[in-house]
Amino acid sequence: MNNKPTFIIFGASGDLSRRYLLPALKNMQDMNYVGAVIPISRKDYGNLKDLITSDGEKIFHLAIPPEAVSDVVKIINDDFDRENIKIMLEKPFGKDLESAQSLVEHVDQYFSEHQIYRVDHYLAKQSMQNVVNEKWQKENIAEIEIFASEKIDIEGRVNFYEQTGALKDFVQSHLLEMAAVVLSQSFKMDDRYEALKNLEIVCDVGDHKCVKRGQYKGYREEVNNPKSMTETFVSINMVSNDKTWKGVSIILSTGKSLSEKLTQIVIKYKDGNKKVFNIEHEADAYERVIKAVIEGRRDLFISSGEILETWRILDNLQKSWQNSEGDLIIYEKGSTIEEVINKSENPK
Repeated sequence: MNNKPTFIIFGASGDLSRRYLLPALKNMQDMNYVGAVIPISRKDYGNLKDLITSDGEKIFHLAIPPEAVSDVVKIINDDFDRENIKIMLEKPFGKDLESAQSLVEHVDQYFSEHQIYRVDHYLAKQSMQNVVNEKWQKENIAEIEIFASEKIDIEGRVNFYEQTGALKDFVQSHLLEMAAVVLSQSFKMDDRYEALKNLEIVCDVGDHKCVKRGQYKGYREEVNNPKSMTETFVSINMVSNDKTWKGVSIILSTGKSLSEKLTQIVIKYKDGNKKVFNIEHEADAYERVIKAVIEGRRDLFISSGEILETWRILDNLQKSWQNSEGDLIIYEKGSTIEEVINKSENPK
């Protein structure tokens, strides 16, 4: 493959880069898809032109916190020819609706939307493709449940998790995008965007009945914050205003330190039958992500419109949580999703 792109990583020492991105890039180099891989640390920001001398296509991967993205995007614009650049952004894309809107507007000042690749590696999973290939009778569906249960805890990532929590770490990105794929039966950006526009939480989020948040026992000691309200568990009941899905309950749940590692999409029918899709861990998912960026295939990535819709869906909930403390469920490590939800219905 001629004219292989140069891959530049901001945040190369981070957990995501070490576990997923760097191994994927090594394989892509071995397959002759990628040229040089250049890690960038903060001390290199003023010296990028000397470190990155290639005249060919440059792919900048920003595996950095959302508050750092704005400065780095401007630096890239100031130092390089913008026409030969692609930028990959990692979640979370902002921290709420207002910050996401500001980030979108800031990036738009410097680069075109087609140059921006917002990563959700779940969209690259082959097991997600199976969901789109399935044909079902929508009028017979009673409930759609999408959940990601994790056995691991926060694995020492104290600063990241205290700033993020389960809602921003998994619901705003992976679970809502998975829901968009299911409801639209499509991977196309425009179709997913329309599906998200119709999704909402319809109950009073302050009533704590359709939304549950929890924290595993021992988390506060782990992060050395005895008053931490950071959620390690979330379950949300939603509906779609699309007439196709009228009356269908849509439940999104995720949590850490639960009884098993399992990600599933469960389609429950009115007659009691169900269809289950296991969304597997796929070691080569990030390789598919990188290949898609190189080839300019953007439907495996998230549009700015989708980002704003996901934050719109969660906006009232986030604001409610800022002023509420009595709804946090403290659950035992090794609990199931059902046990955490049911525990919230009992007196503490």
